[in-house]
Amino acid sequence: MTGGDLIMELTKEQGPGREKQVQPPLGVWAHYFGVDLEDAPILRLTNRKRRNPRVENRPIVEHDHNWTIEVEAAAVRRPAVIRFRNTGNNRYDYWVYGKAEMEYEHCRWILNTFRNPRRVHGRRWLVI
Repeated sequence: MTGGDLIMELTKEQGPGREKQVQPPLGVWAHYFGVDLEDAPILRLTNRKRRNPRVENRPIVEHDHNWTIEVEAAAVRRPAVIRFRNTGNNRYDYWVYGKAEMEYEHCRWILNTFRNPRRVHGRRWLVI
């Protein structure tokens, strides 16, 4: 395990009109992104499933009791999984997989098979 990739469930808690808001748990912010949420950086995201990928500059935004980041491709039907790959300082490639995709089943298998000692409760996630 290199720690360069994150696999995380996308859930329905965002509600209508906010489907692009991805809400990583605090453990993900701390153990994968490694950001100081009091002085959060802009993340540079690239959707690698697009034919012509482009960098999306996304701020980390505080909403009452959680922190979110807008991910364009996250507005898919749930259940879904997002995979991030760290490519540099605050730079990440990402892929969103829906239930009908083979990669979704593989990511779910990983989440169901391997224990995450840092996960407290809620959505499943794993750094690999």
